Amino acid sequence: MAFLGYGAAAALGGALVYANLPTYLTIGAVAPTFAHLAAAKLVPIRGGPKEKEVVERNEQFTADSLFKKGPIMVMAVRRPGCMLCRREAAELHTLLPLLKEKGIELAAVVHETRGANEFKSWFSGGDVYLDTDRTFYGPNERWLPVWMGFLRFGTYSNVYKAKKAKVEGNMEGEGRLLGGVYLIANNDIVFTHLEKEWGDAADIKEVRAAVEKFSEKSK
Repeated sequence: MAFLGYGAAAALGGALVYANLPTYLTIGAVAPTFAHLAAAKLVPIRGGPKEKEVVERNEQFTADSLFKKGPIMVMAVRRPGCMLCRREAAELHTLLPLLKEKGIELAAVVHETRGANEFKSWFSGGDVYLDTDRTFYGPNERWLPVWMGFLRFGTYSNVYKAKKAKVEGNMEGEGRLLGGVYLIANNDIVFTHLEKEWGDAADIKEVRAAVEKFSEKSK
Protein backbone atom coordinates (compact mmCIF):
# COMPACT_ATOMS: atom_id res chain seq x y z
CA MET A 1 0.00 0.00 0.00
CA ALA A 2 2.84 2.36 0.84
CA PHE A 3 4.33 1.67 -2.59
CA LEU A 4 1.05 2.69 -4.22
CA GLY A 5 1.00 5.86 -2.15
CA TYR A 6 4.54 6.76 -3.20
CA GLY A 7 3.65 6.02 -6.81
CA ALA A 8 0.59 8.28 -6.68
CA ALA A 9 2.62 11.07 -5.08
CA ALA A 10 5.32 10.71 -7.72
CA ALA A 11 2.73 10.79 -10.51
CA LEU A 12 1.12 13.92 -9.07
CA GLY A 13 4.51 15.55 -8.65
CA GLY A 14 5.40 14.74 -12.24
CA ALA A 15 2.10 16.15 -13.47
CA LEU A 16 2.67 19.37 -11.50
CA VAL A 17 6.15 19.79 -12.92
CA TYR A 18 5.00 19.13 -16.48
CA ALA A 19 1.95 21.40 -16.16
CA ASN A 20 4.12 24.29 -14.98
CA LEU A 21 6.75 24.04 -17.69
CA PRO A 22 6.85 27.01 -20.08
CA THR A 23 3.96 26.36 -22.43
CA TYR A 24 6.08 27.04 -25.51
CA LEU A 25 7.71 23.70 -24.66
CA THR A 26 4.46 21.79 -24.16
CA ILE A 27 1.88 23.27 -26.53
CA GLY A 28 4.06 25.50 -28.71
CA ALA A 29 4.15 29.23 -29.42
CA VAL A 30 4.51 30.44 -33.00
CA ALA A 31 3.93 34.15 -33.56
CA PRO A 32 1.80 34.97 -36.63
CA THR A 33 3.02 37.07 -39.53
CA PHE A 34 1.29 40.18 -40.82
CA ALA A 35 0.19 38.29 -43.94
CA HIS A 36 -1.38 35.59 -41.80
CA LEU A 37 -3.45 38.03 -39.73
CA ALA A 38 -4.38 40.13 -42.77
CA ALA A 39 -6.17 37.11 -44.25
CA ALA A 40 -8.43 36.64 -41.22
CA LYS A 41 -12.15 36.55 -42.00
CA LEU A 42 -14.01 38.77 -39.55
CA VAL A 43 -17.69 39.46 -38.92
CA PRO A 44 -18.92 42.34 -36.71
CA ILE A 45 -20.83 41.27 -33.61
CA ARG A 46 -23.79 43.62 -33.22
CA GLY A 47 -25.66 44.53 -30.06
CA GLY A 48 -25.15 46.17 -26.70
CA PRO A 49 -23.79 44.55 -23.52
CA LYS A 50 -27.25 43.36 -22.44
CA GLU A 51 -28.45 42.28 -25.88
CA LYS A 52 -28.19 39.00 -27.74
CA GLU A 53 -25.28 38.76 -30.15
CA VAL A 54 -26.23 39.37 -33.79
CA VAL A 55 -23.88 38.11 -36.50
CA GLU A 56 -24.68 38.71 -40.17
CA ARG A 57 -22.42 36.54 -42.30
CA ASN A 58 -22.94 38.80 -45.30
CA GLU A 59 -20.97 41.46 -43.39
CA GLN A 60 -17.82 39.33 -43.45
CA PHE A 61 -14.58 41.03 -44.49
CA THR A 62 -10.85 40.37 -44.22
CA ALA A 63 -8.72 41.92 -41.50
CA ASP A 64 -6.63 43.57 -44.18
CA SER A 65 -9.49 46.05 -44.58
CA LEU A 66 -9.04 47.11 -40.96
CA PHE A 67 -5.28 47.35 -41.24
CA LYS A 68 -5.49 49.64 -44.27
CA LYS A 69 -7.40 52.21 -42.23
CA GLY A 70 -4.42 52.78 -39.95
CA PRO A 71 -2.69 51.41 -36.84
CA ILE A 72 -4.80 49.12 -34.69
CA MET A 73 -4.42 47.15 -31.47
CA VAL A 74 -6.26 43.82 -31.47
CA MET A 75 -6.99 41.56 -28.52
CA ALA A 76 -7.63 37.92 -29.40
CA VAL A 77 -9.95 36.90 -26.57
CA ARG A 78 -9.65 33.40 -25.12
CA ARG A 79 -13.18 33.35 -23.69
CA PRO A 80 -15.49 36.40 -23.51
CA GLY A 81 -17.10 35.30 -20.23
CA CYS A 82 -13.80 34.70 -18.44
CA MET A 83 -12.97 37.11 -15.61
CA LEU A 84 -9.29 36.86 -16.55
CA CYS A 85 -9.94 37.96 -20.14
CA ARG A 86 -12.23 40.71 -18.94
CA ARG A 87 -9.54 42.02 -16.61
CA GLU A 88 -7.09 42.21 -19.50
CA ALA A 89 -9.71 43.98 -21.62
CA ALA A 90 -10.29 46.50 -18.84
CA GLU A 91 -6.55 47.15 -18.60
CA LEU A 92 -6.24 47.69 -22.35
CA HIS A 93 -9.21 50.04 -22.16
CA THR A 94 -7.23 52.29 -19.81
CA LEU A 95 -4.90 52.95 -22.75
CA LEU A 96 -7.74 54.27 -24.91
CA PRO A 97 -6.86 57.98 -24.41
CA LEU A 98 -3.24 57.27 -25.39
CA LEU A 99 -4.31 55.17 -28.38
CA LYS A 100 -6.63 57.92 -29.61
CA GLU A 101 -3.86 60.47 -29.18
CA LYS A 102 -1.55 58.33 -31.32
CA GLY A 103 -4.22 57.54 -33.92
CA ILE A 104 -4.44 53.86 -33.00
CA GLU A 105 -7.76 52.01 -33.11
CA LEU A 106 -8.74 49.32 -30.59
CA ALA A 107 -10.57 46.08 -31.43
CA ALA A 108 -11.11 42.55 -30.16
CA VAL A 109 -11.71 39.25 -31.91
CA VAL A 110 -13.43 36.20 -30.46
CA HIS A 111 -13.69 32.63 -31.70
CA GLU A 112 -17.23 32.18 -30.36
CA THR A 113 -20.13 34.61 -29.99
CA ARG A 114 -21.33 33.46 -26.57
CA GLY A 115 -20.80 36.29 -24.09
CA ALA A 116 -19.28 38.62 -26.69
CA ASN A 117 -21.73 41.46 -26.08
CA GLU A 118 -21.43 41.25 -22.30
CA PHE A 119 -17.66 41.38 -22.82
CA LYS A 120 -18.13 44.82 -24.37
CA SER A 121 -18.83 46.20 -20.89
CA TRP A 122 -15.11 45.81 -20.18
CA PHE A 123 -14.02 46.74 -23.70
CA SER A 124 -15.97 49.88 -24.53
CA GLY A 125 -14.28 52.00 -27.13
CA GLY A 126 -13.38 49.08 -29.37
CA ASP A 127 -15.35 46.93 -31.80
CA VAL A 128 -15.66 43.17 -31.34
CA TYR A 129 -15.49 40.76 -34.28
CA LEU A 130 -16.00 37.04 -34.77
CA ASP A 131 -12.84 35.46 -36.18
CA THR A 132 -14.55 32.77 -38.23
CA ASP A 133 -11.44 30.70 -38.92
CA ARG A 134 -9.63 31.49 -35.62
CA THR A 135 -6.82 33.08 -37.63
CA PHE A 136 -5.76 35.42 -34.82
CA TYR A 137 -5.23 32.34 -32.66
CA GLY A 138 -2.74 30.78 -35.07
CA PRO A 139 -0.86 29.95 -37.15
CA ASN A 140 -0.50 27.04 -34.71
CA GLU A 141 -3.44 27.12 -32.31
CA ARG A 142 -2.37 26.80 -28.67
CA TRP A 143 -4.87 24.63 -26.81
CA LEU A 144 -4.13 24.41 -23.08
CA PRO A 145 -5.63 21.19 -21.65
CA VAL A 146 -8.03 21.77 -18.76
CA TRP A 147 -6.04 19.59 -16.35
CA MET A 148 -2.87 21.51 -17.16
CA GLY A 149 -4.58 24.86 -16.73
CA PHE A 150 -5.86 23.94 -13.28
CA LEU A 151 -2.44 22.66 -12.17
CA ARG A 152 -0.56 25.78 -13.22
CA PHE A 153 0.35 28.04 -10.31
CA GLY A 154 -0.02 31.10 -12.53
CA THR A 155 -3.72 30.39 -12.98
CA TYR A 156 -4.45 31.04 -9.32
CA SER A 157 -2.27 34.13 -9.24
CA ASN A 158 -4.20 35.51 -12.21
CA VAL A 159 -7.57 34.68 -10.62
CA TYR A 160 -6.49 36.55 -7.49
CA LYS A 161 -5.59 39.61 -9.58
CA ALA A 162 -8.96 39.54 -11.34
CA LYS A 163 -10.89 39.24 -8.08
CA LYS A 164 -8.81 42.01 -6.54
CA ALA A 165 -9.79 44.19 -9.50
CA LYS A 166 -13.44 43.24 -8.80
CA VAL A 167 -13.95 41.76 -12.25
CA GLU A 168 -16.71 39.17 -12.52
CA GLY A 169 -17.08 36.35 -14.99
CA ASN A 170 -18.64 32.97 -15.66
CA MET A 171 -17.65 29.49 -16.81
CA GLU A 172 -19.59 29.52 -20.08
CA GLY A 173 -17.85 28.85 -23.38
CA GLU A 174 -14.64 27.31 -24.72
CA GLY A 175 -11.65 28.46 -22.70
CA ARG A 176 -8.80 26.20 -23.78
CA LEU A 177 -7.71 28.15 -26.88
CA LEU A 178 -5.15 30.77 -25.84
CA GLY A 179 -5.30 34.27 -27.31
CA GLY A 180 -3.02 37.28 -27.48
CA VAL A 181 -2.59 40.99 -28.17
CA TYR A 182 -1.19 42.57 -31.34
CA LEU A 183 -0.30 46.11 -32.37
CA ILE A 184 -0.47 46.24 -36.15
CA ALA A 185 0.67 49.12 -38.35
CA ASN A 186 2.26 49.82 -41.72
CA ASN A 187 1.94 46.22 -42.95
CA ASP A 188 3.78 44.95 -39.90
CA ILE A 189 3.13 43.57 -36.41
CA VAL A 190 4.74 46.10 -34.09
CA PHE A 191 3.97 44.29 -30.82
CA THR A 192 3.00 40.70 -30.07
CA HIS A 193 1.89 39.05 -26.85
CA LEU A 194 0.98 35.37 -27.00
CA GLU A 195 -1.01 34.20 -23.99
CA LYS A 196 1.00 31.50 -22.18
CA GLU A 197 -1.67 30.34 -19.72
CA TRP A 198 -5.16 31.26 -18.56
CA GLY A 199 -5.16 34.94 -17.67
CA ASP A 200 -1.62 35.65 -18.87
CA ALA A 201 -2.44 39.25 -19.75
CA ALA A 202 -0.11 41.45 -21.74
CA ASP A 203 1.95 43.61 -19.39
CA ILE A 204 0.22 46.97 -19.65
CA LYS A 205 3.53 48.80 -19.17
CA GLU A 206 5.05 46.89 -22.08
CA VAL A 207 2.02 47.64 -24.24
CA ARG A 208 2.22 51.33 -23.38
CA ALA A 209 5.95 51.35 -24.15
CA ALA A 210 5.29 49.67 -27.51
CA VAL A 211 2.70 52.32 -28.37
CA GLU A 212 5.07 55.14 -27.40
CA LYS A 213 7.95 53.58 -29.34
CA PHE A 214 5.77 53.15 -32.42
CA SER A 215 4.63 56.75 -32.15
CA GLU A 216 8.21 58.00 -32.00
CA LYS A 217 9.22 55.98 -35.06
CA SER A 218 6.20 57.26 -36.97
CA LYS A 219 7.22 60.89 -36.63
